[in-house]
Amino acid sequence: MNRFIILLVALTTLGGCVSPRDKIGESVQPDWLERRDFLRSLDDWRMEGRLALRTGRDGYNGTLSWEQLDDDLDFRFRGPFGFGGFRIHGDLDQLRVKTSGGDEFYLRDPEVEMRQRFGWSVPVHSMRYWIIGVSDPGVAAEEVVDEDGYLLELEQGGWQVSYDGYRDHDGLDLPRKVVMVNGDVQIRVIADKWRLDLPDQDDDLL
Repeated sequence: MNRFIILLVALTTLGGCVSPRDKIGESVQPDWLERRDFLRSLDDWRMEGRLALRTGRDGYNGTLSWEQLDDDLDFRFRGPFGFGGFRIHGDLDQLRVKTSGGDEFYLRDPEVEMRQRFGWSVPVHSMRYWIIGVSDPGVAAEEVVDEDGYLLELEQGGWQVSYDGYRDHDGLDLPRKVVMVNGDVQIRVIADKWRLDLPDQDDDLL
C-alpha cells in the first residue's frame, strides 16, 4: 500500500482516553492522536520476545519479558543458556536491578546511574511506551507517522526509535520490531507474544 509520511512535531502530553470498544476490531484504523491516546491508556500488559543490545564493541542477545502494571514494571532479560541475564523491576521512584552473576543494586535515575556504572544505559521508563508504539508522554518528541495512524519513527530524549512493521493481536496492531539507537548503543526488540488487559474488554490473551 502506498503511504506518504506526515511529520508531526509535538510536546506530548497525556490526552483523553478513547474507548477501546470504538477502536478494537474496526477495519478502519483510528487517526494517530486517537491511537496514541488509547495505547497510552494501556496500563496492564505483558510482552514476551527477543532483545539484542549493542554497546560499542560488546553485544548481548537473548529473550525478553516485560510486564507492566500501572507504573510498576518487571523487565527480564535472559541470555543464551542463562548467562548474561538481568532483571529490572520497580516503579518510577526506584528500580531494583539483579544480574545473573549475583550483583544487585538500586536505581533512582536509571539512565544517568546506568551510564555511570556501565558506560551505557537502557531508557527503561520510556521503553514502556516505545515498545507498544507510542512516545513517552512526559518528554518532548518528534514523531513521524504514516497516513493510517502508525508511528514510523520517533526522536525522544536523545534516542532515535524506528518501527519495522506492525502485527495484529485480535484487532489491535502492535509493533513487530522496534530499534532504539543513542550513540553507540543500539537496542532491538522483536515482540512475539502479548497479553493485554484492555479496558472494558474481557479477552486478555493476545
